[in-house]
Amino acid sequence: MTSILQMVDEDPRVRWSSPHPAFSSGHDARSSECGLLTLFYGNLERASRYAWLNAGRTLIDKTYLSILWQTQGLPPTGIDNTRLAGNLDSFIRSELEQCWESLEMLAHEERHELAIELVEQAAVQVLGDSQQHQAAASYLLFYLCPQLPVFPLKVPLAGEAESANYSAHHRNCREQFARQLPHLAEAPPQACYGNDREQAIVNEALVRSDWWLRRMLCYRLQTG
Repeated sequence: MTSILQMVDEDPRVRWSSPHPAFSSGHDARSSECGLLTLFYGNLERASRYAWLNAGRTLIDKTYLSILWQTQGLPPTGIDNTRLAGNLDSFIRSELEQCWESLEMLAHEERHELAIELVEQAAVQVLGDSQQHQAAASYLLFYLCPQLPVFPLKVPLAGEAESANYSAHHRNCREQFARQLPHLAEAPPQACYGNDREQAIVNEALVRSDWWLRRMLCYRLQTG
């Protein structure tokens, strides 16, 4: 299985609308990039409009976590998906719910600082280890919060050394992003998963954030 930073032979523009072959034999639209953004960010944005109520269910279903882990090649956590979904729900309610409405209004430096802080907190609160699981935590925040400048941390392949910690990775990607931005300038794609309301939510997020450009940066850094 491959992660975003390891998909050297797959154009992100294709992966945006195409189901990922690592999940459900490549036939489940939820495993596309658009599907993942809809499942994670879309669910939080909808919940924020209804007082964060979800009829007693977790805001992010355990099945969605399974899709994320399989499509991005994330390492096992040692935590079953039901508990993982519960941990994530607690993290969302304690950390994201309180600041959700203000994320886009933060100053530039504050947004970068918060992105690093939330990835590090998610590694501990959701996954149980501040160092071992920072890569997985960065993927969670990448799809949960397109409003924040999160850069997914590469998942090491078998036999590879562990990646740098997220804070160092973030600083490096931020510098690369500033240098490569003129070459990344392209319109974000249109949402292609979900109903009209879900597509509208994702389209608005893509227009209001630089999520797609960060997605393209990840691809360029890997392919050179």
